[in-house]
Amino acid sequence: MLMIESGEEGTRLDFDDRPAIKGEWILLAILLFFPLGLILAAIRLRKHRDLSYQKVLEWKNAAVTLFTLFGISTFPLFITLSFAIQEERFGVFYVSLFAAILFLLLPGLFMLWKSGQKREQLFALYDHYRHIVATEGITSIQTIAEMTKQRPAVVANDLRRLIYLGAFQDAFVDMNSMTIVINRPAMDLSSRRTAAVEELEGLTKELKGAYKELLNEYMKTTSSSKTAEKPLPKKVECPGCGSSTLLQPGESKACPYCDSPLTYPKSG
Repeated sequence: MLMIESGEEGTRLDFDDRPAIKGEWILLAILLFFPLGLILAAIRLRKHRDLSYQKVLEWKNAAVTLFTLFGISTFPLFITLSFAIQEERFGVFYVSLFAAILFLLLPGLFMLWKSGQKREQLFALYDHYRHIVATEGITSIQTIAEMTKQRPAVVANDLRRLIYLGAFQDAFVDMNSMTIVINRPAMDLSSRRTAAVEELEGLTKELKGAYKELLNEYMKTTSSSKTAEKPLPKKVECPGCGSSTLLQPGESKACPYCDSPLTYPKSG
């Protein structure tokens, strides 16, 4: 059920998660007048045609109804059993029990299983909705319907229920534009200025850190290149006596054996 409110932001729809017709009324109608119960069930199915969650609950409600009818049918079964014991004829009892199991218990179990399966599929669809809207930023109901292969009316109601459950904060479905609108609080001028200053300070710190790293790398490279270019001591052979003497770069002195002048070679 939906309640419509009109405002400046479009058409808001407050979600009501209750079924159109309560299952208790349908069960009571089935017990009192079977055709009336079927009519009420058909009306509720029609009203829930665009409500995914309620359609899932229809399977569970049908299972509960069948289980209830099966439980009620046990009373005449006991009566039949008592007569069968007295007459020693169990054929009618077995047929009645088989019919109750076949038409009430087994379908109820199947519908209960189907309800759980449909519920898991619905939750997976809800996760898909959240991914489309929150992650991909798509808000058009028509586009979401095409992506999920659902009718737009179903998508709109599913989104309303997600908003109702708190999956989207401060949001509403605008039926005029067929979009989901998520309101994000606007920042005032002071907050924007503060945020900009903080962002600038952070950027400045990052730049300073990068500059220091580059400067350190440059200093290391320069130091290593200077070390590599520094000349090393060399042994110089005396032209007079042929002895070898170790000279430092730029050093000149006399040979210790023959006093011949020795000079550190400029190259080679």
